Amino acid sequence: MEPAVTARTNVLTRAALAATALLTLLTGCSATAAPSAPPSSAAPGSLTVQGARSHLELSGGVLHRDASGAAELTLTVRNAGTVPEHLSLVSTPADGRATLQGSAGPDNALSTAGVLIRPGESAVFGGQGPTIKFPAHSGASAAPGTVDTILIFSVSGIVHLPTPTQ
Repeated sequence: MEPAVTARTNVLTRAALAATALLTLLTGCSATAAPSAPPSSAAPGSLTVQGARSHLELSGGVLHRDASGAAELTLTVRNAGTVPEHLSLVSTPADGRATLQGSAGPDNALSTAGVLIRPGESAVFGGQGPTIKFPAHSGASAAPGTVDTILIFSVSGIVHLPTPTQ
């Protein structure tokens, strides 16, 4: 191989590695963010996700729809891990992206990172605590069933939760 071709290949390889490293830093992805064990589900609306630095227990998930097609997700998220976790995004294929609201006090406060869930504590979404609300959407089905709810956490990453609808 000619020296010019080898040099160009080395430059391209280094540029690709640098771009990959930068993308990893910007998106917050790392090898420790992926769960080390597959999520385990006891029933629809419940799931345990455990990774190298995280351990979440999701329970009681139900998507409640009203007559207008708007919906609210009730869900308890327990952070059984050792690092703070933030729920930053919730969506479903039919409902789109939800609006997250944190609690008024320091527990489960909303920041640009999402709703805070401290180690050893829980966030109870719905009712008087933080909320997860979806706007009215014409594609949302009012029929009871199960929907794939996508939750994005700062440490645990993307979680798919099969959620019953009412």
